[in-house]
Amino acid sequence: MAESPLSIIADDLIPVIRVFVAKKLRERGMTQSRIATLLGVSQPAIKQYLDEDEQEEVNKIRKMGLNEEEIYDVVNNVVELLLRNNTKSAMYYITDFGLRVLNELKLCKYHREINNLIPQDCDICKLFYHSSDEEIMDIAISLIQNPIVAPLIPQVLSNIAYAEQNAKNEDDVIAIPGRITRVLGVPTPASKPMRGASKHLSRILLGIIKKRGDIRAVMNIKYDETLKTVFSQLKLKVVYVGPHDYATNEDIAKEIVDAFTDDADCVVHLGGKNIEANTYVFGRDPIDVTKKVLNIARKYRELTENE
Repeated sequence: MAESPLSIIADDLIPVIRVFVAKKLRERGMTQSRIATLLGVSQPAIKQYLDEDEQEEVNKIRKMGLNEEEIYDVVNNVVELLLRNNTKSAMYYITDFGLRVLNELKLCKYHREINNLIPQDCDICKLFYHSSDEEIMDIAISLIQNPIVAPLIPQVLSNIAYAEQNAKNEDDVIAIPGRITRVLGVPTPASKPMRGASKHLSRILLGIIKKRGDIRAVMNIKYDETLKTVFSQLKLKVVYVGPHDYATNEDIAKEIVDAFTDDADCVVHLGGKNIEANTYVFGRDPIDVTKKVLNIARKYRELTENE
């Protein structure tokens, strides 16, 4: 009998992620004992992880059919969550990632290579991924609550929104009532996500979905000339629109939707009189968006610290 594909996550993928996470935490000055506690393994296991050759672990990732850059993103986000003692979100995030790659059938070739009993037409993993929209938003918000994101919050504050499948109106879009502000240097949501909480981002998403149905999430951050350099260095596809003096939120939403292209990662509205320039970061879901925002934040910090 063929083993469940879930065994690949437990026996192959998560051990590799643990190696990378352990190395990153050690680089940040954490003791082996503390790392062991956070990862739920013994201290000798952590020593073994730290002794592993990183290139060999990268080769394992490639053999599974995964992109090492994607794994590094996961590792960096898990490390940030663990450094803030948010182990529950870190565990959920890794589980969500594992189920997602199974659902996208990325591990099928590898599974057949290690087990010749797997039928060629097997697609059972399509049934594995059933995270609710609210759960995905909770993970994304946990990731955003990182001090390096705080400098990206505009004066009008940030928000993140997620449209349900086949969304038709603003009640089908989850966002944060009161938006995301800074509290003691940390991006902090004013309240729990709710449906219909952001008319502005809902208008934008509902318009974008008509052009490209798989783009269902957006977050607004600030815009300045340093961010223009960040976008270039990260090779993000960015579309610029405006400025437009005294534009209403409805005007801005329409301009963003009209400017959006199929390959765009972000749309920048350059503002105008009485209007702050904002960057709108798009993705398939809130986790996809937060990955982009965190990469932007890291590069932004790097550039501003070197000024």
